[in-house]
Amino acid sequence: MPRRPLSRRLVMRRGLLLLAGSLIAAAAHASRLDKRAFKIAAGPAPETLATFVQQSGFQVLFDFDAIRGFNTQEVRGLLEPAEALARMLEGSRLMFEFVNERTVAVRPRPPPRPALAAEPDPTS
Repeated sequence: MPRRPLSRRLVMRRGLLLLAGSLIAAAAHASRLDKRAFKIAAGPAPETLATFVQQSGFQVLFDFDAIRGFNTQEVRGLLEPAEALARMLEGSRLMFEFVNERTVAVRPRPPPRPALAAEPDPTS
């Protein structure tokens, strides 16, 4: 029995699926060292982190209530995502750490520990 020729619609669907699969695979293999164009205004941390997610393609984990009162710095330019995030959080009392290749967790820095009082010199 002879094969029926593929419809144009079916060929287009398959092509689009292949293209989407290729793009997803490329994004999944992208390194955190890939530079990207960032244009993020200074502002409240929850809002600026959402913009960072859109522009970097990274996932960012944070407790909204824990970072609500924090503000971040403006970031502009062609930067690696980790560098962009470090610049954003500079001076904000927020910190980040990588959970995996494409996910970071943001949280407030722990308060500084009080310095230990110097013990009196027993010879004086």
